[in-house]
Amino acid sequence: MRTVLVLAVLSSSASVASAGTYVSLGVGGTPSGQGALAVPASSGDSGVPQQRVALGQGLGRLAVEASLGRFAIGGGSAVAAGVHARVTVPLDGHLNLFARLGMERVWLADLAPSLGEAADGGVGGLGLEYRVDAPIIGQGALWAEVNQDQLTFDGGATGGVRMWTVGLTLGL
Repeated sequence: MRTVLVLAVLSSSASVASAGTYVSLGVGGTPSGQGALAVPASSGDSGVPQQRVALGQGLGRLAVEASLGRFAIGGGSAVAAGVHARVTVPLDGHLNLFARLGMERVWLADLAPSLGEAADGGVGGLGLEYRVDAPIIGQGALWAEVNQDQLTFDGGATGGVRMWTVGLTLGL
């Protein structure tokens, strides 16, 4: 019953419904490490900026995305590849709330050998977007998101990172 109610709410307003392929580019701040990543995250600066690119296919308020990201963890870095589901809910006019949930594989460089070279886990994000129609680029959106990764490392340890990202989406 709850699922039916959520689907009814999501489909009730047509202001944000869209279908089509889009690309999203984002940059962000230094991640905050938790668990096994708390110590490495506070042990220096690798100079790697946080970056994310995603390719998505919208199906109304729902979208499926594939993403590739890169971020610093202390003196090391990580590259993450993921698949996510994204749902968008209209708030007012062009302003929308979105949530993202998915799975990721993360490859680690220059971190503690006990963590291993890779990790698998889940990611969830919550953000706001402002959709626009531009004369030259067509449809697009400016967005900001806070997300949390929860990872299990090859060495068996668990940990995560919390990050904020801002970006631009084209081709909604």
